Amino acid sequence: MTVIDMLQQDHSLDNEQATSLQAKLKELEAFFDKNFEDSPKFFQAFYSKFEKTIAPYGFEEGDAKQAEPLVSHLYLQGDFKILVSYIIPAYYQSGGDSETFSDTYTQLMNSY
Repeated sequence: MTVIDMLQQDHSLDNEQATSLQAKLKELEAFFDKNFEDSPKFFQAFYSKFEKTIAPYGFEEGDAKQAEPLVSHLYLQGDFKILVSYIIPAYYQSGGDSETFSDTYTQLMNSY
């Protein structure tokens, strides 16, 4: 299953929305790579940017539990494993609940 298929099937996005979100997520990954800074301020800004990126596609800002299935599905997509490895630690570094994303985080840590 492609990322586009997953976004359409599991998150009820149409083809245009799925294509747009896929591109924006790739831009988010590039933003992290270009601007990385090991600081709480950066991690908070990055996670906030992630929330703002997905908000127009039906994911409420500030509701990590709502974003959790998306992050889990993205992790299963080879092209987005790196992005997920940025999102989850940024969430935790920002003071997020350690139960949120815990299954995906465990999979991520076991893959190293």
